Amino acid sequence: MTKKLLNPFAYINDVKLLIIGFIAHLFFIFIAYYFNYYFPDFISIQKTIINFSFLDILYQNSRNVIIACIILFICGRRINSKTRFIDICNVVLIARIPYYLILLTDFIPIVKEKMNLVTKSVQTNNLVVFQDSSVMVVIMIIAILALLVMVLMFYYLYIGFKTVTNLKTLKQKLGFILSVIIIIFITFVLSVLIPQTIF
Repeated sequence: MTKKLLNPFAYINDVKLLIIGFIAHLFFIFIAYYFNYYFPDFISIQKTIINFSFLDILYQNSRNVIIACIILFICGRRINSKTRFIDICNVVLIARIPYYLILLTDFIPIVKEKMNLVTKSVQTNNLVVFQDSSVMVVIMIIAILALLVMVLMFYYLYIGFKTVTNLKTLKQKLGFILSVIIIIFITFVLSVLIPQTIF
C-alpha cells in the first residue's frame, strides 16, 4: 500500500489512474467553485470575490492541465520515444490531487472566516486585518500547508514523469525541470493576457 501511495504510476493501471485523476479534477473544481477559489495558473489557487461560474473554473484549471500535459509530453518524447500521452496526462492529473487538498481547509469554519476577511481586505486595500494576531496565525498555517502540498505535487510530477519516461540522466532531469518552469511561466503569462472566463 505504501509503495502505491509513493508511486501509483508504477503499480496502478493507466486507465484507472486516468479515471481517478479525471474525477479528482472535476471534484476539486466543484469545491473551488463552491468556496470561491479559482486557478489563474499552474501553481496558484486563489480566493476571489469575482463570481466565476463553474464553467469558468473548469476552463481555467483544464487550460493549465492541458498546457502541462503538452509540454511534458514533448519533453517525455525527447527522452523516450515510447512515451504515451495518456501516461503524461495521468502524471499531471494525479500529481495535482495533493495540491488541491488546500481547498479543504475551507471546511474549517475559523479558517474560512479569517481567509474571507483577508481576501476582502486585500481587494479593498484595507490592510488593518493584518494587525489581528488570529488572522496572522491562520495565514501562517495556510502558508505552511500550501508549501507542503506544493512539495507533494512536484514530488508526484517528478516520480510520475520519471516512471513513465524512464528518466535517468542529469541532462534529462534538467530538461524536466526546465519543462516545469516553462509550464509555470506560460500559464502565468496567459492568466495575465487572456480572460479567466470562458464567455
